[in-house]
Amino acid sequence: MRAYQEDLNLKINAGAPIIQIISPEYRRIHGCAVKAAKANNKDLYRWNNSEGLYKWDDLGPVVNEENKDKSGFKEENKDMKDPEEILEWFQDPENKNLILLMEDLHTYFDDIGWRRIMGRLRTMSRKAHGNTLLLSQPDRNLPTLLEKDVYVLDIPLPDKDLLVTVIWGVITELELSEEAAPEDDLEIIAEAALGLTDMEALITFKEIALSKGYLTREDIPEIVQRKEQIIKKSGILEYFHPREGFGDVGGLANLKKWLKTRKAGFETDARKFGMTPPKGVLLLGIQGCGKSLVAKAIASEWNLPLLKFDLGKVFGGIIGESEANIRRALNVAEAVSPSILWIDEIEKGLSGVSSSGQTDSGTTARVFGTMLTWMQEKEKPVFVIATANNIDKMPPELLRKGRFDEIFFVDLPGAKSREDIWKIHLKKRLVDGRFKKAKLDLKRLSRESKGYSGAEIEEAINEALYNAYDRDDEVKVEDLVEVINKTYPLSKVMVDRIDDIRLWAKARARRAGDEEVEAIEKPKENVPILRQERANPFI
Repeated sequence: MRAYQEDLNLKINAGAPIIQIISPEYRRIHGCAVKAAKANNKDLYRWNNSEGLYKWDDLGPVVNEENKDKSGFKEENKDMKDPEEILEWFQDPENKNLILLMEDLHTYFDDIGWRRIMGRLRTMSRKAHGNTLLLSQPDRNLPTLLEKDVYVLDIPLPDKDLLVTVIWGVITELELSEEAAPEDDLEIIAEAALGLTDMEALITFKEIALSKGYLTREDIPEIVQRKEQIIKKSGILEYFHPREGFGDVGGLANLKKWLKTRKAGFETDARKFGMTPPKGVLLLGIQGCGKSLVAKAIASEWNLPLLKFDLGKVFGGIIGESEANIRRALNVAEAVSPSILWIDEIEKGLSGVSSSGQTDSGTTARVFGTMLTWMQEKEKPVFVIATANNIDKMPPELLRKGRFDEIFFVDLPGAKSREDIWKIHLKKRLVDGRFKKAKLDLKRLSRESKGYSGAEIEEAINEALYNAYDRDDEVKVEDLVEVINKTYPLSKVMVDRIDDIRLWAKARARRAGDEEVEAIEKPKENVPILRQERANPFI
């Protein structure tokens, strides 16, 4: 029996008067309620404001019979659609030893008459008559006045075993043969669908089977593609298919070595050895030095799904929407696990945590607290990689050990790393008519580009390509040097800030690279600096 089912049975047996079940999957909620009613020997009723009152038929689902639907619920009173009326019926002393499943009562939370309904719910804990009220809703949204009277139960997204059951349902309904749906393929297909609700998975499997006449492991790319579209609908998570590996990342030797050892944490033998899956890594440093590229490379090297988490899109205008959004995103990451959750520029999404109580009624602080608790307590193998540029905006709670396995500082590339970066970018563009490989002096390019980030080196190559294309000629090393000498890298403009961040990271983070720190030369001429560039956010 699944943990959430045991929890529900136990709460009902212990006499919990009101239980809120959080899940968008009505079929699974019905299944949990039916099992709980049987385990506790109670009658089960279901109510919603569009269909009225239904009672579960112990004989099970009966199709095409009068007064019955496919779920197995039999119509009891279709006119009882007012929530206050149904609660009055539920509290009648004559109605004992029953479970009432009320669907979507949360839609009344902002209604004018909600105060009367809430009053009935609050007194229910004192006059339940051995009955249990189940409140079914897709998101966790509960008025503050009811928090002490209601027990909350979250039903996670389907695991692999449950999705195999869904596939068997499709096979049975469509009467697919063993050849059309090989039993050996079912677990692999189910694993590809992790992250979907049971209904989303059912529709996906059925559409593929109906259109092709079969459902095999060959359909996995199509299942993944459909899953990506469903995940993207939330606007919070984005499914990535990175092609970059560690070979596309120049330098950062210490970070690469650390990541290669952490890969073993996902293996079954590692768990038997006593190891736990790695929690994650925080990459702090200068923009344009490969932090985001590392996130993509990890997913490729570890062969795990990469979900990009946009914290800024979590926040919604409706009360409770932000908290529901982050819980939904974290649930998807866990359902797809083992997976990688990439939070880019995390400091921007969490800006304003300290003043949240005065600016947004504490919403940002609650979202931040939910994420911190999840990062600390999560048991599913979800590796979190977070990147940040501005250390001054990082909440101190996020920097302590336990949230991440390690914090790395990504500095400007050293001489050898710049050679690697030039080589990587030029290799992608070594096409006849653009470059002459024999004439590209990587050591000279590295020397001339001291203080440049990887992004600035790539942009220099693009600029040289435009210039060469304009004069209908190939790109020579002199063209690249000319572009380098005509631009100021960020390191020269922001030299004081970079010195400060290096000082801060020396005591608080590990270096991602293994090269000695190169001092940045200040420009000889005076470069205009904006007010925000003069500010020192690292002290």
